[in-house]
Amino acid sequence: MNRYGIADVGSNTVVLIAYEVNGNELRQLRYISTPVHLIDYVKDGLMAREGIEKALAVLKQYAAILDEMGISYRFADITEPCRIDNAEELIKALALSGFEIHPLTGEQEALYDFEGAKFSYPDVHEGIAFDVGGGSTELISFHDDKAVEAMSFHLGCVRLAHLPLDTEECRKEILKARSEYPSLDTDAKTIIGIGGTARAVGMVFEKAYGDRHRIRVSDLKDAFARIRDKEPVITEIVHHTVEASRIPVLLPGMHMIMEICDVFNTEEIVISDTGIREGFLMACIADL
Repeated sequence: MNRYGIADVGSNTVVLIAYEVNGNELRQLRYISTPVHLIDYVKDGLMAREGIEKALAVLKQYAAILDEMGISYRFADITEPCRIDNAEELIKALALSGFEIHPLTGEQEALYDFEGAKFSYPDVHEGIAFDVGGGSTELISFHDDKAVEAMSFHLGCVRLAHLPLDTEECRKEILKARSEYPSLDTDAKTIIGIGGTARAVGMVFEKAYGDRHRIRVSDLKDAFARIRDKEPVITEIVHHTVEASRIPVLLPGMHMIMEICDVFNTEEIVISDTGIREGFLMACIADL
């Protein structure tokens, strides 16, 4: 069995997960999430040096932790934060951390999401999946255990937090995706939710509705209204189950999920515990 460290550099957080891998079996040894909000350092297509240095400092801290654990295999993916005009500067700086840096396109991010979700739902062979991230949202169609089309658009929960809660931008982007990717122009009674936003919603639902892995869309709309209106019981649940840095972007993320479900005529969401990190890890191992 080998052990690996994966750093996931996203728009909102930088996450470290250490895994022990035995074939296709993964065991999580360590999980750390650090709010960095890199998206706030991007202006006119450029990330400020302050943001780059902040991300580097976190990766150096993670490298020290992996040193203590005796883990030498370490890889870092950069998703939305690397889709900037000074990406080369960002990648060169983060490489100083000792991690092997992998900038991902939106399509690659979506594909790794799908491959990672297979660990949670190996028996679901066709359908639609989504991942609402901080700076982008990914949509994936799949059939016979293979991705048919995978795409990403630049609108995630952090960006949405700067727009009106009922913005029409979510629906516009989803409809645009369906018009450009034929396999997404379909209905999906059940849809797979991947990523931190979906998992945060699942944690709230475990306490409020009794199930974190299966969410009825009607209940999602109910929960959205209760959180928006600051209903005391569910507000307390949110503050006890969701990371403090994610709470301000929870409602914007839920709004995107509801729009996805509405466009795809979805009745139920199944939440995946795995996603991009596991998919990315297996790809890195395959290349060793």
